[in-house]
Amino acid sequence: MRRTLGLVARRPGLTITELQQQIFDREGFRVSFERLGAAKDELPPYDFAVMAPTAWKVSDWQRIRLARYVLLFRGVTVYRGDDTPLARDVKLGHLRDSYYEAQYGTLSPETPDNVVNIDTAKSAPRHRRNRTE
Repeated sequence: MRRTLGLVARRPGLTITELQQQIFDREGFRVSFERLGAAKDELPPYDFAVMAPTAWKVSDWQRIRLARYVLLFRGVTVYRGDDTPLARDVKLGHLRDSYYEAQYGTLSPETPDNVVNIDTAKSAPRHRRNRTE
């Protein structure tokens, strides 16, 4: 008699965690889903080739890109870069910026220490003029 190891065959389709990771990999922001009913329904992959436009709002993204998941989930939570749930509808560009800001502390480009402003340099080079002689 053969003993089984108690392994459960994995169902086809994605897990919620895999779907959430696919969205983060493509869109650049984190989401979480709340299931509607049992976890028996298969989740289709998030198969968009490119990220949604930065000018879209989160509500546009949900309406268009999550349309195929509407009957599978009770709700979706979108998170800012600091892991707080998004409180209002914002453009995707601003949402993605929050991840940069959480990582680096600012959205402002910082000037490197070794850059000298040409107007304030003591010995600014003189430009040669084109001579048409």
